[in-house]
Amino acid sequence: MFCGELQVDPPWTFELAEILNDRRIATEGKELGLTAALDQLESWLDEPREYHKRHRLAWLAAIDDYDFAVQATGPAYRRGLSGHLGAVRRAMAGLPAKDADQQRARALTALRALARAASSGDQLGRAWADVVDAVRGDETYAVICARIALLQNLLERTGRRSSDVTRRLVGVLRDRRVDVQMARLALGDIEEPGPLSPREVTAGAGVAEAERLSLCARTVVTPPRQARHVVWHAFAKARLAGMVQSFGPITLYDREWFMGNAAAGGPFRSRLPPEVANQDSFFPTESFPDEPHVVLARVDLGTDAYANAPAESSLQVRSMILASTFPEDRRGWEMYEGYIHTVDGAWAGTHAFRLAEEDFAMPYARMDATAERLSRMAPRIAPHLPGTGSDLAEVVDAIGWWKASGAQPPLPAIVLDVRILELLATRVAALDWYDYLDHFHKNAWIRHQVVDTLADVAWHSTDDLGHFTTDVRNAARDVRSRLVKHKGRDFDIDIREVISALPDLISVYPRHSRQRRRATGVAARLADGAGMRAWYESLEGRWSRSTRRLRAIRNSLAHGGPVTPEAATSVGSLVHFLAGTGLTDSLNALLEGAPHASTHELRRDTCDAWADRWLAGMPATETFQGAA
Repeated sequence: MFCGELQVDPPWTFELAEILNDRRIATEGKELGLTAALDQLESWLDEPREYHKRHRLAWLAAIDDYDFAVQATGPAYRRGLSGHLGAVRRAMAGLPAKDADQQRARALTALRALARAASSGDQLGRAWADVVDAVRGDETYAVICARIALLQNLLERTGRRSSDVTRRLVGVLRDRRVDVQMARLALGDIEEPGPLSPREVTAGAGVAEAERLSLCARTVVTPPRQARHVVWHAFAKARLAGMVQSFGPITLYDREWFMGNAAAGGPFRSRLPPEVANQDSFFPTESFPDEPHVVLARVDLGTDAYANAPAESSLQVRSMILASTFPEDRRGWEMYEGYIHTVDGAWAGTHAFRLAEEDFAMPYARMDATAERLSRMAPRIAPHLPGTGSDLAEVVDAIGWWKASGAQPPLPAIVLDVRILELLATRVAALDWYDYLDHFHKNAWIRHQVVDTLADVAWHSTDDLGHFTTDVRNAARDVRSRLVKHKGRDFDIDIREVISALPDLISVYPRHSRQRRRATGVAARLADGAGMRAWYESLEGRWSRSTRRLRAIRNSLAHGGPVTPEAATSVGSLVHFLAGTGLTDSLNALLEGAPHASTHELRRDTCDAWADRWLAGMPATETFQGAA
C-alpha cells in the first residue's frame, strides 16, 4: 500500500502507476502504432483505383509502417497474434502488383481478421501483461511507453475511453479506496461502493499488491457491465428560459442556480438529482466551470453496458443543442470538453472542463516572447522593407503560410507546409522537396532528437516528487539547478552538462521511479560507440519511415488517394517543424544579403560533422562542440 505515503524504496507497482500517469506518454514514441498502421495498410488494400507504379511508394511506406509496428509490440501480444500475422504475411507476398485484385481481396480479408483479433479481450490481457513485464524488468522507458500506447489504442478500439481506464488503473495501483471500490463495482464483485465521503475518496484501501494487480488485469479485459449511467456536461455562452429545463433524458441547469442549491443548506437542494442531493455521496461540484453564462447538462443514459458513456452522452446533448438551434443561431452554445460521470448514483470519474480553444498558457508570456523577438529581429528586417527584393518578399509570404498552417487541421496543414518545402527546395538547390529534406535536414533532425531527449530528461527531472522523501527532493533539485539555467523568462540547458550528470540523476532516485528509468535508458545509449550508433540508426529509421509516409500522404492529397487520419496526424508536427526550420535559414541568409543556400549549407555541414563524430564513437560530450 502506498496511497499518500512517502516512498523510500518504492515497489515496482509504484513506478508502473507513475508511468501510466505520465501526461506526456502519448508523445514519447512518436511512431505510428499498430492500430494506425493496420488502418493505413487496409486503406491501400481497399483502394478502388487500379494499381499503377506511381502508387508503389505509398504501398511500400504502408507495408514498412505495418512491419515496424508489429515488431514494436510486446512478446506476449505478438505471440497471441502469430497465426493471423502469418496469414497476412502469406497473403501480402508479392504485393503491390498490377492485375492482383483477387490477391488484394484475400489480403484484405486476412488483414481485417487480424484487426479484429488485435483488440479482442485475450489480446488486451496480453498487451497489459507486456506492460507489467516491461516495468518489472529492465526495459527502457521508451519501450514501456510504446506498450502503454498500444494498450490505450486497443482500449479505444473497443469503444472505451482509454484515459478513464488508465486513471482507474493508476488509482488501483496506488491503492486509492475510491478507485478500488469502483473497480470492484464495475467487475461485479460488489453491488454498491458504499458511502464515500470526501476524506475517504483519497484514503488508502489496504489491499495487497497481488489483489490490486488482479483487479487491474480484470479491468483491462472485462467489458462494461449493466449499470445506470449519468453524465454531466457544460456549455459556455449559454442561457435558459428558466433555472431548470428538461427534455426527455436531458436536463439543463443554470449553473449559478445549481451551485447555490448544491451547497450545504441550499434552499432547493431537494430538487437536485440524487447523485448531487445525497449527503452521503461524493459529487465534485467544484469541477464545473466557474464562469458566467454557463449551462450544465445532465444526461441520463439509463441502464445499459456502456463502453464509453461520456462519448455517448456528449453525442446526445450536442446533437440536441445543434439541431434545436439550427439555423437561427449560427454560432450557438460552446460545449466544454470534460464531464462528471456517475454510475448507479456514485461518482465514477471526472475529466477537466475546458473549451476546445482555451489557452492555459499565461497570455503575457507569449506577448513578452513576441516583444523580445520583435526587438531582436525588427532592426534587421526594417532596412530591407523599402523596395523589398522578390526573394525576401517570397520568404515573408511563406512565413504567413507557415503561421496559417499551424492553426489548420492536419490535412490542409500538410498541403501548406509541403508547399513551403517545395519553394525552399527549388530556391536552395533545385531539388525535389523530399530530396531537399534528406540532403539538408536529416542529420539536423537526428541531432535535434538527441538534444531534445537529453534536455527533456533534465527539464522533467523534478516532476512529481511529492511521493519521495525530503532528501530525494532536495538532491534532485540540486542536480537540476546545475543543468537548467533560467534567464528571466528564458532558460538554457547545457547538453554536455546533462550527459555528465546522468550518473547523478540515476543515483538520486529510488530504483523504481520513472525519472531513474529515463536517465538510465539514455545513459545506456551513450555508454559506448555501439550504443550511440544504435541510437542514431533507430532515429535514421524513424526519419525514413516518417518522410516516406509524408511523401505518400502528400501525393494522395494531390491525386485523390487514401489518407487515414492517424497517419496524417503522425507527420503533421514533423513537416511543420521542417518547414519552419527551412524558412528560418532562408530568412537569416537573405537578411545578411547572402544567397538562400548559405545558411542551409552551414547548418547541414555543422550537423553532418556532428554525425561523423557521433558515429566515430567519440565520447558523447565531445560530439557537441560549442553550444548544443
